[in-house]
Amino acid sequence: MLKPTFLNICFSIFLKYLIFYLLLMAINNEFKLLQFSNIRNGQDLFYYLWLVLFFPIVDIILFSIPVYFSLKIKTAIGFSLVIGLILFLEYSIYAYFTSQKTFNKDALIKTFISIILLLLFFYKHIALKFKINN
Repeated sequence: MLKPTFLNICFSIFLKYLIFYLLLMAINNEFKLLQFSNIRNGQDLFYYLWLVLFFPIVDIILFSIPVYFSLKIKTAIGFSLVIGLILFLEYSIYAYFTSQKTFNKDALIKTFISIILLLLFFYKHIALKFKINN
């Protein structure tokens, strides 16, 4: 269990994307992101880093501070509402940028990974919110 510090939240977001990318590679049997031999010059490296790091950086910029402050909320209802809103926005933004379909399976998978990692990393802190109110 980690303390809900800003750095730990950023780490959990980055780890979420690492797990997400690996899971999508396995599901789709598509491992092109792991072919480093295609990187021949600075432009190729920039393109590769853009593909891999764009969404993690956007998520860290947009959601690390709201998640940090949501973990500071004392009530279970307030915490649940704010985290629910954050997860909805996370799903919506990823779905909008990757596909214009009304349902995006990949965005849903990413949202489930977010929930699992949030509980794994900050379970003790989250559980206290629900014990105090019960």
